[in-house]
Amino acid sequence: MNKRGIGAAASLFFLAPLVAEYLLGDIPLVAIAAMIALAPMYGGGAILIREAVRHTGRGWPTFILLALAYAVMEEGLVSTTLFDPHYLGLSLLSYGYIPALGTAFPWAIYVLSIHILWSMAVPIGLTEALFHETEPKPWLGRIGLVVTSLLLLFGVIAGGLFQRNHDPFRETPVEMISVLVVVLLLIVAAFRFPRRAPTQSPRAAPAALVGGACFLIGSALLLIYGRGSSAGWPWPATVLAELIIDGLLLGLFWWATRMRAWNALAAWSAATGGLLVYAWYGYVIEHDFHNDFDFWPHSMLVAFFILLAIGAGLNVAKRSRTTA
Repeated sequence: MNKRGIGAAASLFFLAPLVAEYLLGDIPLVAIAAMIALAPMYGGGAILIREAVRHTGRGWPTFILLALAYAVMEEGLVSTTLFDPHYLGLSLLSYGYIPALGTAFPWAIYVLSIHILWSMAVPIGLTEALFHETEPKPWLGRIGLVVTSLLLLFGVIAGGLFQRNHDPFRETPVEMISVLVVVLLLIVAAFRFPRRAPTQSPRAAPAALVGGACFLIGSALLLIYGRGSSAGWPWPATVLAELIIDGLLLGLFWWATRMRAWNALAAWSAATGGLLVYAWYGYVIEHDFHNDFDFWPHSMLVAFFILLAIGAGLNVAKRSRTTA
C-alpha cells in the first residue's frame, strides 16, 4: 500500500456514492450529510470489489458477480426495496409483483442492474483512469482492506437503521435468510472463475465504439423500465426487454475483452459513456421525485463529473503515451 493507492481508494470512497445517488438525482445535494452513511456503504463496497478482483487477478465475470452480490445485499437488507411494496410511497413492486417471491421482476432486474453498472463499474472505471497505471495493481494492503471492511459494515448498519427508523416495513425472516444465502452463493461463484491472462490481440478494443455503446445501452435500460411501467406494458415484456439490454451489454464486453485487446482508454471510455447516462437521466429523476427541483446545484454536479471525466481521459492518454 502506498500514498497513490490510498489516494485512489479515498477518491473512489467518495465518488461511488456521488455517482450512485447524487448524480442520479435520488438524493439532492442539500442532503450531502447522508454521505456519512452512503460513503462507507457505496465506497467501501466499491473498493473491496475492485481490490478483490485486482488481488486475485480475475476479470469481468468476477466483478459482475461481486457487484451483483453487493446490489442484492443493499436492496434486500438495507433499503429493502426488493420486498417493500410501499418504499417511499412509490409502490415500486406494484408492476409485475409475484406474491410467492415477495418481489417484482421488472424492478428487481432494473435496480440490480443499475447498481452493477453505476454504483460500482462507473466510479471504479473513472477512478482507475484518474490514477492510471500501466498494469492495474491493488491499492490497499491487509490493513487497508480491514479498515475498508469495517467502514462497509458501518455503512450497511447505519443505512439499515436509518431505513427502519423512517419506514414501518420489515422483511420476513425467510426474506432475510434468502438474501444472505444468495449473497454468499454469488461471492463463492465469483471466485470460481479462473485467473485470465490479457487477450493477445493485435487490435485494441475501439474506445469510441465502447463508450458510445455504453451510453446508448445504458440509456435504453433506464428508459425501458420507466416506459414499460408507466405505459402499462405487460410486465413479462418489460422483463424480456431488460434482459435483452443486459445481454447486449454483456455481449459488448465479451467482444471487447475476448476478441480485442482491452486497454485503459477503452475502460475510461466505457466509464464515461455510463457516466453521461446518469448526467442526463438525473434531471428526469430530480424533476419527478423532488418538488423543489434542484436544477443549478445538480447542474454543477454534472459539470464537475464531466470535467473529472475529461481530466481522467487526458491522464490516461498522457500516461499511455509516456509508457508506450
